[in-house]
This record gives sequence, structure tokens and C-alpha cells, in this order.
Amino acid sequence: MAQRIVRIPGIERVDLPTARQSVPPLHAYLRACILDGRLPPATKLSQATLADQLGVSRTPLREVLRMLQEEGLITSEPNQRMQVTALDPTELDSTYAARIMLGALAVSVTIDGFADAQKREAGRLLTTMRRAARRKDQETWLEMHRDYHGLLEGGAPEPLRRQLDALADRAVRYIRIQQHAEPARWADLGDVEHPSILQAVVDGDVQAATARLARHLAGTAVRVLATSAPDYTPAAVPRAVALITGDEPDQRNPAVTPPSME
Repeated sequence: MAQRIVRIPGIERVDLPTARQSVPPLHAYLRACILDGRLPPATKLSQATLADQLGVSRTPLREVLRMLQEEGLITSEPNQRMQVTALDPTELDSTYAARIMLGALAVSVTIDGFADAQKREAGRLLTTMRRAARRKDQETWLEMHRDYHGLLEGGAPEPLRRQLDALADRAVRYIRIQQHAEPARWADLGDVEHPSILQAVVDGDVQAATARLARHLAGTAVRVLATSAPDYTPAAVPRAVALITGDEPDQRNPAVTPPSME
């Protein structure tokens, strides 16, 4: 009797080119599935099941899995199936600390050239985000959220924007956790913080814009850590916030705004 294949939720058949050319699009698809939460952390990955669901042979699939393992997105133990890498609080801490530092730099470079067209576009994106949040449309919200932050960083040099794009990719996993943990109010703070950051950019206030951005990103990190790793005390995020704001680092709540600020 043939062995029954247990399907992996979230994986669909993909239309790929010839086997020799299939590795890049297959890698992009599975990477996106991991980063956007379709393949949650600790999901077991059977090569036979994946190949069947994707409609591909195992040869390109093995190469793609090797690439994902090198990126740290999947893990493999001897005599065990591969699995999507479990969330690592130190990786989250480092990712958001890097976003805070590089994002603040990018915003400071962008702010002087932030013209009327960019201001109107930022306002449109915020409106679309609010409407998507009211509909619980997480996909549209995430797309607009990425575009909004990208717009605020748009004046930075291309190499810096590439680094920020890579960090934003990894951060999607953590935003998804927050969305699932707070289904009724995951966008509430963003509804306040995103316009506040934009207003500082429009006003040309670099100090306020970078401080608000730093605390906004730190707040996401803290909320996700509270859900996924409540015993972990962040080390990098509070120091990144302190470097941007000039405040003393607060390991437990680096997103807190002192009364004298803003």
C-alpha cells in the first residue's frame, strides 16, 4: 500500500520553469512562505510531501532547502526531518536593533528631500492601512506598511535600502506573531505612531522623527517578545533606542517615552 502523504498547510502547487531554471523562483516562494507565516515556526518539512504539493522534483527542492538552511530559515538535525526554524529571541532582538539604527539613519537622510508628492503618498498609505485594519485585512495592511516605511527611507542610498529591505523581510514573521496574539487590536498603536512619525518628517524634525521611529520599532519587538519569549530580556533593542534618543537604556521596556520627550 502506498504511504499516505500528509499535506503541509499553506503550500500550493507552483508554476515553475524548467528544472534547471526552477531553483530561484522555488527558493523565493518557500522563503516567502516562511517569512509571511504560511509555514509557521517549527513546521516539519518532508521532502516527499513538499515535492508532491509543489509539483517539482526533489533535485531542485534539495538545493532550495540547502539555501534556506544557510539563511537560517530552516534547521536539520541528524536523523530528523527538516523544520522551519523556531523563533529565536536573540535573532528578533538583533533584527529590530539593526532596523532601529539603520532606519533612523535612512530617515535622517530622507527628511530634507521629502517633497509634497511623498507627503501625499504617505498619507494615502496610512489611510489604506487604517481601512485594512478595520477590515482585519492583514495582507493589505502588511503591503501598505512595508511601502510606508520604504517611503520614509526612500532618500537613503541604494545599498542601505537593500539592507533595510532584508531586515523588513525577516521582521514580517514577528509582525505576524503580534497580529495573531492581538487579533482585536494589533494595529491600534500603529494608528497613532505611524502618523506621529510622518508628522515629524513633514516638520523636518530629524530628532523627533528618528526617536519616534526607534520607539515604534522597539515597541513591536517588545510586544512580540512578551508573547513568544516572555522570560527573555532584550539587550540590543534598548541600546539601539538609547543611541538614537540619548536616553538611558531600559531593557524591559525600551519603547517607553520619557515625559520630557516629544
